[in-house]
Amino acid sequence: MKEITHDADFCVVGGGLAGMCAAIAAARRGARTVLMHDRPVPGGNASSEIRMHICGADRGDALGLRETGILEELELENKFRNPQCSYSLWDSVLFGAVSTQPNLTTLLNCSCVEARTDGGRVLSVRGWQGTAETWHTVRAALFADCSGDSVLGPLTGAQLRTGRESREEFGESIEPDNADSRTMGMSCLIQVREHEHPVPFRAPSWAANVAGLEGLHVPQRRHDMRGGTNYWWLELGGEEDPIHDTESLRDRLVPLALGVWDHIKNGGDHGADNWSLEWMGFLPGK
Repeated sequence: MKEITHDADFCVVGGGLAGMCAAIAAARRGARTVLMHDRPVPGGNASSEIRMHICGADRGDALGLRETGILEELELENKFRNPQCSYSLWDSVLFGAVSTQPNLTTLLNCSCVEARTDGGRVLSVRGWQGTAETWHTVRAALFADCSGDSVLGPLTGAQLRTGRESREEFGESIEPDNADSRTMGMSCLIQVREHEHPVPFRAPSWAANVAGLEGLHVPQRRHDMRGGTNYWWLELGGEEDPIHDTESLRDRLVPLALGVWDHIKNGGDHGADNWSLEWMGFLPGK
């Protein structure tokens, strides 16, 4: 197999929005930077693979609180180049931001699988780039773990924790009495499109049967099909392993998403006659 070694000042593992912003900021300050990302497109949960809109960055209230900086640059570029809100064009905005940035080397489709340490300090990481059948080793003075699942934690032996701490540990009244391993779940988002005529939907035999499921009808603001982000609230996995159970949870989320849409289309009058299923995710967003 081919082996390539990169020497850098700073290496970022994980190319979601946090990793992108960290890598771009460092490169602009003159640091030789490498960004290692395990997906074909950057952006993480905000990319076309998952399609979770950027939230938390703009409160949209009278105070006008808003994140600016690199994140704002990306959003403004998208508004200029992508008025039709195409996720493929949004991917190209994100791709262009990292691929054209001086001092920044981007390794897409490259999964970090090894790390070498000395005295508690990370010396290098090694990633497998499946599309090119190439091993990439990155040696750097500093590393940032922006991988979402914190892949550098177990690879380096760093201290880490998961789940919820007990109420008394930090004096937080909203925490449970006893610590547990529960986390947020993961979602396979679905998006729909309105037409000028009725569009039928025929669910596969393996779609979940959600008829009568308690709690299916969530508040109207969350299932308004004209909202643009559509159905992101289908969530599983909060009581299971949020990393090692990802594939099995995806196998449950996809039939569930199809079952929910089948219920909306064929389970009563939900005003969905002219709507079709435009897209659904197969990579769970966490």
